[in-house]
Amino acid sequence: MIDKSYLTVAFLFTGGACIYNLTHKVCLCCNRNITFVRYMKDTTRITADIIEAALKIGFSACGVTDTRPLDREAPYVVDWLQRGYNGTMSYMEHNLDLRLAPSLLVENAQSAIVVLLNYKPLRTIPAGRPQVAKYAYGTDYHFVVKKMLHRLLKHIQTEIIPCTGTAFVDSAPVLEKALAVRAGLGWIGKNSLLINRKYGSMTFIGTLFVDIPLQYNTQIEPDLCGNCNRCIEACPTKAIVSPHILDASRCVSYLNKTHKGDIPDTLKPFIGNRLWGCDSCIDACPYNSKTPTHNISELLPKNEIFTLDLSNVSKRQLKKLIMRLPDNNQSGTGS
Repeated sequence: MIDKSYLTVAFLFTGGACIYNLTHKVCLCCNRNITFVRYMKDTTRITADIIEAALKIGFSACGVTDTRPLDREAPYVVDWLQRGYNGTMSYMEHNLDLRLAPSLLVENAQSAIVVLLNYKPLRTIPAGRPQVAKYAYGTDYHFVVKKMLHRLLKHIQTEIIPCTGTAFVDSAPVLEKALAVRAGLGWIGKNSLLINRKYGSMTFIGTLFVDIPLQYNTQIEPDLCGNCNRCIEACPTKAIVSPHILDASRCVSYLNKTHKGDIPDTLKPFIGNRLWGCDSCIDACPYNSKTPTHNISELLPKNEIFTLDLSNVSKRQLKKLIMRLPDNNQSGTGS
């Protein structure tokens, strides 16, 4: 039930004031449908309640920003695409206007609630075995994070304030990292990944666009990479062509997962025993050595990751294993 201090004054067409029930969307005193609602809670309190709810649901961090155009990022994105750094990922060239203007992607979206979910595992594949990137150890993160975002949206709608919302997890033309920076959740490292002070770069990013105004973050995290170049030096294919610029067409994570066609002969020797993805730059980052491990049940490693002879598994079979759907009895919560 909603805290009674949050009861909303609603005005009907008749001009009378009634008490609004968020769950049933009717007046508590006369049972009439509400046509216009004015909320007594201010945006600061509402935003704080949303962030608190996100953390209780199991997200590692949460921040809020607006949906104004990403003008600062626009020239970098255009230049990156013109240089062909997206490789065969031609879809990244589509809907550029939506990527750079979130308000165009979701109708009436006023605010972006950005969440991080730590995926650093307690147990990792021994160095001598065929490697799978740590993000893929557990159930497909798209399902895990989106389920949690849907829980957050339902909580907001029933316990905090009525609204409509749309959740995205790496599945739409959304510049998640740019929005996360604007929401105060970290900075962009030299390997082009978001780095959070507490959780490093081993985090999934999810975005929930809602049609209500909120209190937006104004404190942007400074770039704390300093003179460190460990990620650049660790990249086996030298895909980090300069600080913050990644040539994805050379990245091992792209080559062994997304690339269409044969891997160029000049890059094959650098793939090594990496079967799915690559963690070289992530493992080299000092911030990731200090981060806590996660406690999300769905993200715990699949047993096959440690028991199968993955060297004899085809790419199609491996993808099926990695992209396995979540079990119906899994809840998407921390354990």
